[in-house]
Formats: sequence, structure tokens, C-alpha cells
Amino acid sequence: MKHKKIQLPLLLVILISASNITNAQTRFGIQAGVSFSNVKEKMENGSKANTQSLPGLLIGLTADVPLTDDFYIQPALLYNRKGFKQESGGFYGSATNFKVKADYIELPVNFLYKPKMGMGNLILGVGPYIGYGTGGKWKSDSEILLGDIRIKGEGSVAFRNDGSFRNDSEYTYGKPFDYGFNATLGYEFRNSLTLQITGTAGLANLVPRFNDYQPDGSLRNKGFGIAIGYKF
Repeated sequence: MKHKKIQLPLLLVILISASNITNAQTRFGIQAGVSFSNVKEKMENGSKANTQSLPGLLIGLTADVPLTDDFYIQPALLYNRKGFKQESGGFYGSATNFKVKADYIELPVNFLYKPKMGMGNLILGVGPYIGYGTGGKWKSDSEILLGDIRIKGEGSVAFRNDGSFRNDSEYTYGKPFDYGFNATLGYEFRNSLTLQITGTAGLANLVPRFNDYQPDGSLRNKGFGIAIGYKF
């Protein structure tokens, strides 16, 4: 019994020491940049929507957790403004120069390889991400006509699993939950300042149901971002 009492404090000291070592090795940072997002949309009849990229803000927190040698895991918590623009046919076919800005909170987890190169380190990474749409706004150069309803050329963006519920000036972007993959390429200058280019391919079909009907089309996010980071 006395032996167990001696072991318990010793075990606590070992665990606390290991935790302190891990915390010392893990480096936290901030990241900010611009994303160029778009969507890959396929209609029920099989045709593809003609959309273009739209720039948006990308900002958040990162952590580099060492695994072994030059390999790391980099989780991040990001605000990412996604969306797209469409010259004609937007907002259910009645908008002109339709622009959608959709706000997402994202959690990417990239597996990084950072070999030494020159005065710093090359950054190569790939990994999954999950995201959640929180809102946004849309704008059109023309008024929107939905039956006998006339809407001025701007309004809010909503995320819903059921697209049959919406306000008159509200545009339903799609389902709120998103997921996909990232691939990143960058450089770390003197172990503190980083520059990364990241491409994103969404896997989740964001097309919502309408009451009990689920359309056959598909809508997926895609894009890339350029960000500068600093590690503490």
C-alpha cells in the first residue's frame, strides 16, 4: 500500500513533465490571407452551372504538432469566406451578375512534411477538413422576380437542410455541414514566418432537400487560398 502511495505522486510528476515537453514542442500561430472560392454545381437535368471564383477573407489559428523528424500534424480553426459569382441565371434563374458571399467556420487537419531547404523549410501537406456554414450575403445587379414577388438586388444567405423554408430576400446556399480535402504547398522562413498556398476540394453534396423531396443535382465547394502565417 505504501509502495502504491509513492508511485502515484511519481506518476503525476512524469505525466506533468511529459505534458510540458509536448507543449514546448507544439508551436501555435496565426494565419491570414485571401481565398478564391467557387462551386461545382450540377443541375437535375445533368447540365453544369457556369460560375466564377470570388475572393474572400481567410483568417484563423494554427498549431504545428511534431510527430517525428520532419513530420507534423497541423490542426487549424479558420474563418473562411467562400461563395461564387454568376453572370446570368443566379438566384433560381432571375439574377444578373449574381454574387454570393458565404461565411464558414472550418477545421482542417493537415499532415505536413517540412524538410530543410535553404534558410528555412519546405511545407508539403494534405489532409481533411470539416466546415459549417453560418450565414453571408448576396447581391445582384438586377431585381429578383419570383412569381409575383419582387425582391431588391441584395439579401442574406442561409444554410438549411430543408430548402423549402426561407424568407423572400434570403438565398439558401445549401446544407450547413461541409467536408472535403486540402492540399498545401508553402515555405517556412527561419522557423517563424510562413507562406502557404492551399487547394480545397469539397466532397459533401450541399443540395438541400425540399420537404420530402431530394433533388438529383449536386453542389460542392472548391477553391484555393494564399495565406501568410506567423508562429510563436
